[in-house]
Amino acid sequence: MRSALLLLASALGGGLMWASFDPVDLPILAFPALIILAHVTRARGMLFGSVAGTVWGLAFFLPLVEWTRIAVGETLPWVALSLSQALFIGLVGAIWAGLSPMKGIPASILGAVAFAGIEVIRTNWPWGGFPWGMVAYSQVGTPLLRTSPYIAAVGVTFLTVLLALLLATAVRWLYNGPRVAGLATALGAVIAVAACLTIPLSVRGSDSLTVGWVQGGPDRGDHDSGRALNVTLRTEEETERLLANSEQIDLLLWPESASDRDIRVDPEAAAIVRRVSLTAGIPLLLGTQEYVENGRYNDYGLVVDGEMVAHYSKSRPVPFGEYIPSRDVFRRFTEAVDLVTTDMLPGEGPAVLEVPIGARTEILAVPICFEIAVDTVVQDAVNAGGRALIVPVNSASFGDSAESEQQMKQTIFRAVEYSRAAVQVSTVGVSGVVMPNGTVIQQSEKQTNASGAATIPLRDDLTPAARFGHVYRGVAVGGALLALIWAFTLRKERQ
Repeated sequence: MRSALLLLASALGGGLMWASFDPVDLPILAFPALIILAHVTRARGMLFGSVAGTVWGLAFFLPLVEWTRIAVGETLPWVALSLSQALFIGLVGAIWAGLSPMKGIPASILGAVAFAGIEVIRTNWPWGGFPWGMVAYSQVGTPLLRTSPYIAAVGVTFLTVLLALLLATAVRWLYNGPRVAGLATALGAVIAVAACLTIPLSVRGSDSLTVGWVQGGPDRGDHDSGRALNVTLRTEEETERLLANSEQIDLLLWPESASDRDIRVDPEAAAIVRRVSLTAGIPLLLGTQEYVENGRYNDYGLVVDGEMVAHYSKSRPVPFGEYIPSRDVFRRFTEAVDLVTTDMLPGEGPAVLEVPIGARTEILAVPICFEIAVDTVVQDAVNAGGRALIVPVNSASFGDSAESEQQMKQTIFRAVEYSRAAVQVSTVGVSGVVMPNGTVIQQSEKQTNASGAATIPLRDDLTPAARFGHVYRGVAVGGALLALIWAFTLRKERQ
C-alpha cells in the first residue's frame, strides 16, 4: 500500500513538472515536482527508485510531447517515445535512491550533478537523442534564466535541481530536525534565486539589422495549386502585406518548409521565390527541400536577386520524425514508420549562413526547427561567428498543440544563453523576435497569417556558455557516472 501511494505521488510530481512547461507554463512548479521525486526515492531500494523515476518521467513526458501523436496519427510511437525518455528519469531515480544514505548539501550536489548528466545523455543518445523537456527550459521567465550565459543549459538544469534538493533537505530538517539548519537551508535557496536578479544581461550590439519575418499561416486551399505550393503562395501574399506596411528592411525571413518543392529544380516554386526576391530587392532566407537518390535534405537557403546562392542543410534530423533508424526492425512493432516515406539525410555544420547586407556581409546562426533545442548545434553556430539567431520552424503538423510555444521558450532560452537576438519564424506560428536579454518584442498567434519587422542588435562577444558549454556537459556526464558508481557502492555497504 505504501509503495502504491509513493508511486502515485511520483506521478503527481511528473505532472507538476509538465505544468512548468507550456501550455500551463508555471515554472515554479518544477521545484515541488523535483522535491516530490527526491522524497519518493529517499531511503528506498534502487529498483524502487528506478520504477518511481520512470513513473515520474511518464507523467511528465506523455502530456509534454502529446503533439507527436497528433503529428503521426498513431498512439504507439507517442507512448514509445515517452517511455524511452522516462527510462532515463528512472535511472536518476535509482541513483537518488542509492545515494539516500548521504546527508545534507553534498548529497544534494551529487544528486543534481547526476540529474544534469543523465539529461545530457538523454538529449544526445541514442540516434542523436531527444532534446525536449530539459529542466533548464522550464525556467524561462524566472531569475535562474539569467545564469545561463555563464553556466549554459546544463548548468541551469543543475542549479534548478540543486535548489530543489536543498529545499527537500530543508523540509526534512524542519520536520525532523535540526530545524535551525532546515530554516537556514531553505532561506539560502530563496536568497540564491533572488541573487540571480542582480546578474546583468546586455542588449547592445556593435551593429544592427532590420529583419522582416513572414508567417504565411496554414494552407486553407485558397489556391488550386496543391498544398506545398499553396503554402508558398500564402507566404508570398503575407510578404506583400509586410512590404506594403514597413519601412526599410534589410533581410526577409521565411520559415522552414516555406517551399516544400525544391526551388532549385521546380519551376513553379522557383517563380514565386524569384518574384518575391526581385520585388523586395533584399536578401531572402527560406526553407526548402532537396531530394536526392537515397533521401532528402532539409535546407535553409539564401536567395539573392532571385537565385539561391547558398544554403545550410539540417545536420541533426529528428529520429523517427524525419528519418527512421533501423526501419526494418521497428516495422515489426508498427507500420507507422512508413509514414516517413523519404528519410532526411544529415547535412554538415556549423549552422550558419553568410548574408550580404548592403556593402557588408553578416554571419547569422540558422539552426533549423528542433535544432534550437540541441546544445551543440547552437553553440557551434555561435562559435562559428553567428551574430544573431534565426530559427526557421514548421509547426504545421502539430495542430493547435503547445509544441510551438514550447519551441519559442527554447528560442528565448538560447537568446539569453548566447547573448544573441533571436527570431523564430514559423509557417503557422508561433513566430517572434527576442532580444539578447530574453525580452520578447514581437510574437504572433498560432494558426494564422502574421508578419512583422524589427531591428535587432548584432553581437560578437562569446558568453562562457558558448566558450565552455562542451566542457560543462562533459563534467556533468562524468559526475553522473561517478554518482552511479557511488550509489552502487553505498547499496553494497547497506547489504
